[in-house]
Amino acid sequence: MKLQVLAVSDEVDDRIYSSSVTHRMGDVDMVLGCGDVPATYLEFLADALRRPVYYVLGNHAEELTRSSERGTPRHPKGCIDLGGKVERDVRSGLILAGLPGCIRYSEHDPVQYTEWQMTWMMLKMTPRLLWNRFRHGRALDLLVTHSPPRHVNDREDVAHRGFTSMRRFLKWFGPAYQVHGHIHLYDRSKPNTVQFLDTEVINIYPYQRLELAFDGPAWAHDDAPAPPLSDTITGSPKSREAERAP
Repeated sequence: MKLQVLAVSDEVDDRIYSSSVTHRMGDVDMVLGCGDVPATYLEFLADALRRPVYYVLGNHAEELTRSSERGTPRHPKGCIDLGGKVERDVRSGLILAGLPGCIRYSEHDPVQYTEWQMTWMMLKMTPRLLWNRFRHGRALDLLVTHSPPRHVNDREDVAHRGFTSMRRFLKWFGPAYQVHGHIHLYDRSKPNTVQFLDTEVINIYPYQRLELAFDGPAWAHDDAPAPPLSDTITGSPKSREAERAP
């Protein structure tokens, strides 16, 4: 399966925040917000493209602001906050998860986390991810974050270091893709994509149109019937055999 995705982060781009976006991006399957773009930007894309918009907060939490109400904590209307959550896109069957913010480096920006705080957020998501692995044959397809993992597309200054805990998360759950922002890549000669284990990590600043391919036998599990609740609880061999059936 291939999906056309528009991903945005950190900066409002006039090429996207334009009436022409319906002609240029009208065939995308979904929109991803990777942090630090205002609510009005995401709401515009939701209205213009009529596609699901999934987002995470950036460290500046621009998503909670509006041009006429700056600082008022109101989430973008008609968009889905992925921060610390696991969701399954109804239309495509894609399993998404999101991790907001960046590494803690100051007291000023509202969405910053220590390594332990980020690890705790991941641990709270783990039961759902393990259920996905049992139910669908895979834990996660696409991870949406603001910050990158440590030593993968990140930088050495304190504000732009990635999370070491995110490396472990990718190792444990192996999504096909991670998309992130936060790192402003002005030199287009430098690569914006790094392969880390089973995951292609993509810096999408300020926007990227992506064709994401999801292949392999895991997708065959999506049409398998859900096991009875009693079998799910007991973990009987019969229920596990049914889950593996094509």
